[in-house]
Amino acid sequence: MIYTDNKDFYPTPRKLFDDLVRNTRHFSGRILEPSAGKGDIIQFIRATRNGRDAKVDAIENDQRLVGILMGEGISVVWDDFLTYETYKEYDYIIMNPPFSNGVDHVLKALEMAETQLSRCEIFAIVNKETLNNAFSTKRQELLRKLDEHGAEVRYISHAFSDAERKTDVEVALIHVKVEKANAGKSIYDKIPFLNARKSEETAAEIGSVLSTYVKPSEIQAKLNDIERLVLEYETACELARDTFEVIRAKASFFGYISTVNKREGKSHSPLYSITPYSKEFTRADLSEELDKLRRGYWELVLDTDEFRKILTNDAIQKLNRRIESANEMEINLTNIRMLLMALGANQRDILIESVVSIFQKITDRHQTSYSSNVHYYNGWKTNSSYKINKKIVIPIKYYAFDSWDFRDDYGKINTDVRCWIDDIIKALQIIDPSVSGKFVSLSSKEFENETLRFKMFGKGTVHVWFKDEQLLSQLNYICGSHFGWIPSEGEQARSPEAREWVAREFGDMGNVTLLQEVSDCGGLEAA
Repeated sequence: MIYTDNKDFYPTPRKLFDDLVRNTRHFSGRILEPSAGKGDIIQFIRATRNGRDAKVDAIENDQRLVGILMGEGISVVWDDFLTYETYKEYDYIIMNPPFSNGVDHVLKALEMAETQLSRCEIFAIVNKETLNNAFSTKRQELLRKLDEHGAEVRYISHAFSDAERKTDVEVALIHVKVEKANAGKSIYDKIPFLNARKSEETAAEIGSVLSTYVKPSEIQAKLNDIERLVLEYETACELARDTFEVIRAKASFFGYISTVNKREGKSHSPLYSITPYSKEFTRADLSEELDKLRRGYWELVLDTDEFRKILTNDAIQKLNRRIESANEMEINLTNIRMLLMALGANQRDILIESVVSIFQKITDRHQTSYSSNVHYYNGWKTNSSYKINKKIVIPIKYYAFDSWDFRDDYGKINTDVRCWIDDIIKALQIIDPSVSGKFVSLSSKEFENETLRFKMFGKGTVHVWFKDEQLLSQLNYICGSHFGWIPSEGEQARSPEAREWVAREFGDMGNVTLLQEVSDCGGLEAA
């Protein structure tokens, strides 16, 4: 038996290695074996799939064993693992440390893994008593760290009974993954949310504007959310700028040391190709990254779903275009207040546009056909262009519906049909919040509620009947007023002809409300 005078030399049996790494099918990348002995574990690693391509570093303090390792072509990088320092990043640390000092070696491996920039997986064989008999501070620290990283620990009896050097010591097999997925969280946790400086006046003004979009009970939560997003944005931008600065400094320094160390008679320094210029992080890259951050955070800050859900699809697109115009503004409380106030001031127009958008979709073909008739109320030659009739026909497709387009469930009917009907309902809900968006099935092609009835026909058209004629008149009146097609209230007051025309064309409309706003209870109320 060789080296019996080395009390910590216990070569690892193949079966124990297999038990240790049982769930790892192959090894790759860079591996450290910090108690290499004569290289048994390294040979086992090389025998695994892709293991021969892995870069393995060995540490060993017995010079006789170092000679054997080097003779096998194994890279020996240090003599005492407990004093080892390196800039290398290891994918795995696989070890059978001395039984007499296993706790220090595993703690060292954990420390290395924790200070790396990338994840590291540790496999270790230690004396069972190292974990079961935690009488020392170091052993208690080891148990805490293993628990913190969710380590797997298994106990094996008679692991060295038939080994090259036998012992009856019961061992513990440790498998721990030191992940770096939470590196971002550690940065996030340092953001001083609670100590953020803010103008109480600005915050109060933002809260006031938010009342247009959210319930009173949710205003403070939304304001807190906005303040959080501002700090996140600032941190992300600073990190992006710092990264750019470091990358540029690195490229500049590497270029400089390459010049400094250029050898006489040589065209290039040995350091010439360290930093490929094709991968340089340019100012354009930084600008693009900052632009994406700014756009993304404006979208989060202006998350006005309570407002959007009452708009038709066309009105939502117009609102989104208005919001997109803010993408060049920096994200801070002052700009947020300004933009929210601008959107709030335009809310009336946005809501009216939501009503008008569906009117335009319905009358679009007629307005094109009768464009010569689109002028003031007393010049109309046909009513096709300036108001929606009780029955309309919507051409959905240029081809006939398939059989699967017809369903008994409104939520599963043809998507284009449902978008049309939903938009009509939303426009009517802005006028009368009690309008329901739920429909009952009369057949697989026909649906109705208290306000609308519609039927799909195989040739690709949908017939829609407005059951509430007064509500339809209000819709027509609001849109006609928007386009200036009908007499204003002042003109009606002055002109009997104008009053008669409105009465004849629109009938008894009741109290016409031109605008609905989000109410305190989250519904809609007249402005």
